[in-house]
Amino acid sequence: MGLIVAIKSYTLITKLLYYLLSACLTGLSFQLTYSQVINDDTKVTIDDNGKKTTEKTILIQINNKDENWLSHVELRHNPNQKFSVNYAYILNNEGNTVRKLKKKDLITRSNLSYQAFYQDDLITEFDLYWNQYPYRIEYSYTIKEKEYLYITFWTPLIIKNATTIKSSLEVNLPSDFRVKIHNPNNLVFKETEVDNRKILSWISHKVNKPQYEIYSPATEKMIPIVKLVPTDFKYGISGKTDSWSSFGLWLDELNNGTDQLTLNEKWTIKKLVNGIDKRNEIIKTIYYYLQDQTKYVNVAIDIGGLKSYPASYVCENKYGDCKALTTYMKAMLKSVGIESFYTIIKAGENNTEIDINLPSQQFNHVILMIPSEKDTIWLENTSSALPFNYLGTLTQNRYALVINGEKSQLVKTPELSINDVLIERSYNFQATNNNEVQIDIDLFLRGKSFENFRYFISDKDEERQSEEINRHHGIKGFKINNWDIIDLHRDSTFLHLNIDGNSSSILRKIGAFQVINPLRIKLPDFENPNERKLDVMINFPINKSDKSVYDLQNFEQKEIQVPKGIRIENKYGTYYADFLKKSNKLFVVEKFTLLANKILLDNYDDLYEFIDSINTYKKKTAILIK
Repeated sequence: MGLIVAIKSYTLITKLLYYLLSACLTGLSFQLTYSQVINDDTKVTIDDNGKKTTEKTILIQINNKDENWLSHVELRHNPNQKFSVNYAYILNNEGNTVRKLKKKDLITRSNLSYQAFYQDDLITEFDLYWNQYPYRIEYSYTIKEKEYLYITFWTPLIIKNATTIKSSLEVNLPSDFRVKIHNPNNLVFKETEVDNRKILSWISHKVNKPQYEIYSPATEKMIPIVKLVPTDFKYGISGKTDSWSSFGLWLDELNNGTDQLTLNEKWTIKKLVNGIDKRNEIIKTIYYYLQDQTKYVNVAIDIGGLKSYPASYVCENKYGDCKALTTYMKAMLKSVGIESFYTIIKAGENNTEIDINLPSQQFNHVILMIPSEKDTIWLENTSSALPFNYLGTLTQNRYALVINGEKSQLVKTPELSINDVLIERSYNFQATNNNEVQIDIDLFLRGKSFENFRYFISDKDEERQSEEINRHHGIKGFKINNWDIIDLHRDSTFLHLNIDGNSSSILRKIGAFQVINPLRIKLPDFENPNERKLDVMINFPINKSDKSVYDLQNFEQKEIQVPKGIRIENKYGTYYADFLKKSNKLFVVEKFTLLANKILLDNYDDLYEFIDSINTYKKKTAILIK
């Protein structure tokens, strides 16, 4: 009994201190000099029937008109939740309430995104703007839900471009409620029990907005995140998170029966592959059909967007989200006796990792995995632009959960090799009598640039295509006369472009000399070591190769000085440059490779020295024509 009294006394004192702190924060004068989240308070309660209530209260300060973007508030939720805004108001510089939000000021709209595996379906938004600075906005909202996959994935940084001064999380659970916890080390944590209930609390003091640097880690790696997942849950149907196998079994059962085609579609697929004997050719033919006959759209459905629309839906409508299109492709293969597996993955450029020690819903996309005798086939079913069996920069080299009932398991997707991302440029330079240079370029794009360009072709977006070419040709003052795509094939993993034009900036006159700067590969612009604060995360290699041929017949009566070549090797990559003069032509080769790597800040000096030595060489390298 004494322990309970002590805990209750502690709770009262804590509430009193919090009230006094809030009073200080909203006092007569705002002393802070930059916009920030003054306080973020989150309370999550699981009642004795397992229902979840989340209540958030947030206080923000805005100091000038450039920071008024903070006065626009967006709150994410979904139709299966009971959502309500409790209050929202503006405090002026004296701490007085000068405006209260009215119900008619709330706007609720659909939340559409490119990936549609699992997302909050709705956004409720409002604006609370004041024209006298500084001012503060305080608002509170509540979300109630009967079914949920996680208790909270909470971070003290709720607005990524604003500092948070104080943030707290309290989770109130029945004592016998089984939960799995990821608890970061850099937060103040406390656990107590009162009246057969477990109270978990976290407090964070001043979390600055992440400092973004070139090739910095994903945001999730730079901020603390508290994750609480129920061991047993019901979401559509009952499931468990005690292993990836059990979580995969739940998703498999949730989608049971969705991979059925209509009779007409079965007949169409049978005719489509009639006469094709090779298994991979059958898969490819059906994949072509998927790409040509369907469109990707965002479809918001029941059970939180986790249950796929049936394949029959895509048969009839010819569109779907990543879940529906993958289910449709799986069903078409099933109809011809080919087994495949629905596979969930966290897609994104930053290669944000899932927590493999916390089986739970951490994914945002679906792809299809097809076992093969020689090698596994992976299909991206939302794209009409990408080639067969191509996993690009958004899904390469990361864990994915292959859904196969009790045999569901995490697997690693293939990583892009240095050859998969190679960007090649072959230049032919022909100088004219007026020092203007005619230029012909063969450009080969792979990796992210290849993916972008294929999408631009698919969308018939010529403006974006031209922008991508200008980003890659590497010549200052280049005027493009014409460009063409060479031998485009839907299964090519590279794109070949031919570009011709002219430039007057290739030959420069410096005193008695004419000068050509021949090395055009642009290196990553890494920060100086005394400025760098974060580790370096290179998720896939950088690989570039330039070959240039200079026709110098207009200068055959002049002396031409050619630089010495170089080779620089480092554990992080290589750089190579070579020059060869033959008859009236000069051949220049430049190559740069930076390997996929995670480079800790302690080792950053070595990486920077490698890049800096290349830059130093390039600055001193020029072709001199006397």
